[in-house]
Amino acid sequence: MLRFLRNFKYYAWQEVRRGCSAVATSDLSDVHLVLPTVWPSELTKRIRPLPVPDLIEKFSCDAPGGQFATMSEYLLSDPRPEAVLLPEEIDLHRKMSLDDLNSYMHAKDAFKEPHRKNRIFSHVLVVAGAESARSYPFRQRPEFLYLCDCLRPGAVLVLTRSRKRRTSALLFLSQEVDSQLSTVFSHMHNVDDVLPLAMLKKSLHWLLRDHSPELWHFCEPSSSVSVIVQEVANEAKIPVGNPRYILQYTRTIKTSRELRALRRANAIAADSMAEVIAQHLQNPQELAASFDYKCHMRHARPDVTKISCGLDGKGLWQMDAGCQYGGYEGRLARCWPSSGRFTPPQKMLYGALLDMRRDLCSLIQNAGSKGAVRTPLELHAAYLILLARQLMELRVLPKGVRSAAETVEMARKYNCSPVVVSHVGLGKRDTSRRLLDYPFAPGNVVSLRLSISIPDDCCQAYPEFRGILCQLGDTLHIRDDSVELLTAACPSEPQDIEICVPGSRTRTPRLRNDGDQSGSCDTRQLHSFGDVN
Repeated sequence: MLRFLRNFKYYAWQEVRRGCSAVATSDLSDVHLVLPTVWPSELTKRIRPLPVPDLIEKFSCDAPGGQFATMSEYLLSDPRPEAVLLPEEIDLHRKMSLDDLNSYMHAKDAFKEPHRKNRIFSHVLVVAGAESARSYPFRQRPEFLYLCDCLRPGAVLVLTRSRKRRTSALLFLSQEVDSQLSTVFSHMHNVDDVLPLAMLKKSLHWLLRDHSPELWHFCEPSSSVSVIVQEVANEAKIPVGNPRYILQYTRTIKTSRELRALRRANAIAADSMAEVIAQHLQNPQELAASFDYKCHMRHARPDVTKISCGLDGKGLWQMDAGCQYGGYEGRLARCWPSSGRFTPPQKMLYGALLDMRRDLCSLIQNAGSKGAVRTPLELHAAYLILLARQLMELRVLPKGVRSAAETVEMARKYNCSPVVVSHVGLGKRDTSRRLLDYPFAPGNVVSLRLSISIPDDCCQAYPEFRGILCQLGDTLHIRDDSVELLTAACPSEPQDIEICVPGSRTRTPRLRNDGDQSGSCDTRQLHSFGDVN
């Protein structure tokens, strides 16, 4: 019996092996696979496959829309991310913006009818995103990105607030959206619903039909969205308000998350520039590429279009560069000697910039008190007065009797920074004149760009000063009682810069020991002007 069982197992195993061999050597048409049936949606029926080159171009970093659909996805590779555009932060930005629009309407109503009780307003805010431009990197508009973390070209955001203070958000996309994609995109971009752009006009008609809300939109003649909004407003007989300057002012007051991202962005830019200064590079292309690489290694996105660097005729390297972290900008400007040592005239002009930066920070710290500056425009005028004073001490400007206006106008010719003070935040710097006329407030983050340029044909200046250009740029955070220098990680004192420059490492031991007492540029920490003063 046992022998029979062993023989049965042996012959059965032989039959199985012959069957597997037959299946392996058979034609593929003999194999039939039964897959589960999945009914496609209407959108997937219209999808057409794209060639591989088109897919690479479509999903590259510089393609319209970028590599990712949200700004938060760019921080996934960072082990210690400082994400800002989270759902709770976006909700706070929307609340702040609608509150400021409501405050503006209350102030306007009180001015027209002082004795009337406060009315309750409802609002409809239409914010258009940036359009894509072929062969140009896509950059979302700051006012749109502040209210919605969406990097899709041609998107439109509609925010509404009822008289009962109920807020809703609708996102309109240029691409076709079915119910399944709408659910996914609504969760991704923190909105109540996602609709195709073709439904914008119909949706605005429905939102404006009751309660006569205030309609807000920054109209652009060449924008198709502005044309739709204007047509709806004319049909509903409702005026269109311009929210541009109100929303700009809202963005100048930074939240705690925004401040953390700005500190991180400026620290990355400052550390990267400090390492670039410490390298022995010979041409501007190497400087820009090195700064780009070091920002990438710190999980930031350098703005290649805004990196300017070069070597002037007096042996000074000039560099103005910045990067973005989580959408927020960090930027600074420095100059350093290619030989490793400042010449005495260069050190005198650069020292004048440091003195003016210290005085301007003191003025910002005392902003609002009697006799001090209150707005960025007033700070710009104070900078020109300080520049004229420094140029008089250096015998570049004569000390003749002139009016204050004439002195400032003469000093303006030696400044090569068209915008000295500007607000810093999402995207590019805000430099509109109306925004720069608003008073400083705690929570503002501003950029200072100081420079002195002595022309070659300046006859009244000493020959040693002619042809020298010095610049100094930093980012400042205005606190309640002090001013914080966000770019302090990059050296700005002449002795610290000379320690970092490779050409200065052949100095005598005595000078090297004296320089080590002031601290290396790699170990400098963020500090506050309020604490120093």
